[in-house]
Amino acid sequence: MGKKIKTEREKQLQQQQEREEIIHKLLRFSKVRFKRFEEVITRLFIGENLTAYFTDKRIWKIYDCFSMLSSKAKAGERKALKDLLIYLDKQSILVATEESIQVVWNIVQYRAYWRNDPFKWTPASRNSAHQVKELASWIFCKYPIPDFLYKSLYETVNTQHINWLIHLGGGGRVKDMCHVPIPFTQKMAHYFTQAPPALNVAEALRWAQVKGMNGDDTLAGKIAHSWIGTKPYSQEDFWESFIHLVVNGGMFNPDRLTELVDYVREEKRINPRYVLKGRTLASLMRQSDRWHNRFGHFETNQTWNSCGIEGFQVERKAETLVLHELTESRWLSQEGRAMKHCVGSYAFYCAKGKTAIYSLRRYSGGMLLDILATIEVNVALHRIVQAKAKMNRVISDEAKRIMDQWASKQGLAVSPML
Repeated sequence: MGKKIKTEREKQLQQQQEREEIIHKLLRFSKVRFKRFEEVITRLFIGENLTAYFTDKRIWKIYDCFSMLSSKAKAGERKALKDLLIYLDKQSILVATEESIQVVWNIVQYRAYWRNDPFKWTPASRNSAHQVKELASWIFCKYPIPDFLYKSLYETVNTQHINWLIHLGGGGRVKDMCHVPIPFTQKMAHYFTQAPPALNVAEALRWAQVKGMNGDDTLAGKIAHSWIGTKPYSQEDFWESFIHLVVNGGMFNPDRLTELVDYVREEKRINPRYVLKGRTLASLMRQSDRWHNRFGHFETNQTWNSCGIEGFQVERKAETLVLHELTESRWLSQEGRAMKHCVGSYAFYCAKGKTAIYSLRRYSGGMLLDILATIEVNVALHRIVQAKAKMNRVISDEAKRIMDQWASKQGLAVSPML
């Protein structure tokens, strides 16, 4: 027994020594990391294993970038990335976050199009977004471009928008941009350059499309911030006909756009041959109303995994406000019946992991008193795109405050149209 206890003590002592050594290394590296980040970049460049420090997302991101340039054929590009990261770390705040490091990566990917030497650039602003704009203008642009195009430099997948930035910055015309995914007229091309800076590039395309069809600013903004504004580019002829119907269908309340899109989207999903030919806006709204009123029953219950975004809770003296995710079709159905809206129709998209639905509820003594809001999150964009009170009304100021607190804590963007 004594020998066993001695062995256990020796094992514990060894583990303690190992923990202390790790802590010592972390503290020593922390000083290097924050005082001389240049050394960190260099150590990653030569291939040193710093995986133990990946809790610093900058280190993980730079490691990932260098890993994609590991072949001999990429040696020049790899060195250019290292040199630019070191220079920008000294001159700017563009190596301070994963997002800004992605910008640097994209800039290096397009170094064949550099008009000016980035190592001669110095920032005029202390704001990260402004510095991105300044640097991109210095490197790529001979002429002014719309502000929203600079957001293309943050993209991790679709770099086509960066091509548009370079094209327009060099003096090219919108009508000559390559691979525009929607039918674009000369009028739409004009409005594309006038799109609000708060939009991203995909949303600006939709905004210009609506404006080019003679839609007003309010409707253009609603459509740009709806599912149509960020959907995959498919069935464009169908959705062009939908936008045309809404724009030219007569008097229409833009606040009802989302429920109309929900109805048409679901009809198209169930029946791919569904078309809008011969329909009027009035008849479409009647069909949508009937669908919303009858929707909300599931014969079988469907469940899905959480999207991974934590809920939220606010404790008060006599009540508790809880914001939690709905991960079963029957829960969506119950929410829809209680709130008199069509959230039940989102089961398919939740199960696919495209959408997450949250319910903001008020409790007292463990009893449900009220449902304040139903909230939709676009999972891919990490953005709150809808928030509805009962009967699709605007949510209360109280619910909006709680939603904003939750969004801030979870790093969620909030649609400007809410």
